[in-house]
Formats: sequence, structure tokens, C-alpha cells
Amino acid sequence: MKITPKANSTCPQHMKENVIEYEFLLDEAKKNDVWTRLQLRETFIKGQVPPYKVDFESGKESGPFHSEEKNGHHGPLLSFHGEIGDITDKYRSLFYYYGSYVISFRFVRPWLLEFIKTESGIKMKLHSYVHPRFLFFWKLGNNIFWKFFGINFLF
Repeated sequence: MKITPKANSTCPQHMKENVIEYEFLLDEAKKNDVWTRLQLRETFIKGQVPPYKVDFESGKESGPFHSEEKNGHHGPLLSFHGEIGDITDKYRSLFYYYGSYVISFRFVRPWLLEFIKTESGIKMKLHSYVHPRFLFFWKLGNNIFWKFFGINFLF
């Protein structure tokens, strides 16, 4: 399935499109529990380590997400502002706006985060535009983050 950026630009000529994918293997009960918690604002607000923070335009800090709800994940060297996309019983997307970045707007521009409930667990896909010289570090950092932190705090 080809997804085009909803609230972002197309890939700049000096960058490459990249998708980081990671699947968390979970038994059925744990998968359903984690999936439910991935749909709640408080999971992301209370789960942040200062000085990083998640804010919602609505000002609400608990309850389920709604499509088109605007939010921002921000902190040192990180600014992911966007809006919730589709929400179903097996899929949730979050489109990041033009101007979102990691380290610098010149290195990494995320544009879509997806969570997919699969037969064997929950899959995460992070779509970004990455400068080719930074691609190795982006992949390495994500591999460490998603393997050791990611959504593991929900287990």
C-alpha cells in the first residue's frame, strides 16, 4: 500500500526516503492490552522522560485518540508535530507536519508513524526522509531505541 504524505512535503532531492520497521512479538492477551494502551493519550504523556514531552492541542491528557487530533512530541534535538490519521481495531497512523525533525531539519524529517496489529504482535513503521550521510546513524539509533525502549514500557 502506497501512502502519501498528508501534511508533509514530498522527499527533498538531497534526502532519501526511509522506513524503519520493528515488530514486537506478543501473545494474544498481551497484544490486546498493549494495543489498547497505544490508543490512549496518557500512555504517551506519562511515559515521557523529561525534558521530552507530548502535548495535545485539545489540552486533554487522557482518553482515546481521535482522527485529526493534533499533537506534538518535543524535546532536545526532536520536534515531531502532527495529527492522528486513521484509527481502526488493527491500525493507527500519525502524520507528522512539514518542519518536524530529529537532530536537524537537514538530517531527518519524519512524516508518518504507523502501528499495525498483526497475528503475532504489533508492528511499528516510521517513515522519514533522511540525508544519505546520516542514514547509518538514523538506522543504528532506531535499532537501539525500538529494541530496548520502543513500546517495551507497555509490556
